[in-house]
Amino acid sequence: MFETLEFYTVTGLITTVAVVIGIVFGLAQLRAEARNRRDLASIQFIDTARTPEVLRAASRILALPEDADPELVRGDPRLVEAALATYSACEAWGSMVFEGVADLRQVDRMVGGLVRLTWRRLRRWVESERETNPNTAEWWQWLYERLEADPDPSKALGAHVAYRGRRRR
Repeated sequence: MFETLEFYTVTGLITTVAVVIGIVFGLAQLRAEARNRRDLASIQFIDTARTPEVLRAASRILALPEDADPELVRGDPRLVEAALATYSACEAWGSMVFEGVADLRQVDRMVGGLVRLTWRRLRRWVESERETNPNTAEWWQWLYERLEADPDPSKALGAHVAYRGRRRR
């Protein structure tokens, strides 16, 4: 009888351990799948605003000096159009980072340079536009400030150096 009781105790313990391991494994899989879905949604969202139009607009903006005179932008309809296209994309990215749809580091790796460099050129234009609408480019500025405060490690050296030999986590 003692051996039978011991057998049931051992099998019960083994069953309990197997169930616990199964639950832990299942939760880990669910967590990994949720992260994969979030990453995919984030990349797809970033790409919806990273269009050829926005890239052409950013290229036009990057030809400006840092802290460009707002009148320089206003005086050229093509620059106004480029500023608005860039502003629209950066607003969307900033808002989505704030809402948790897109990860700050992922945005930094994919479009951080574009956000920083265009902001530095259009900052005075944005400030002048805020005289009539104080909410102009609020999420763009918010995103710029977050990117500057907590840059992806690749921003100092370049991804080709910072992540040399490293695979995705």
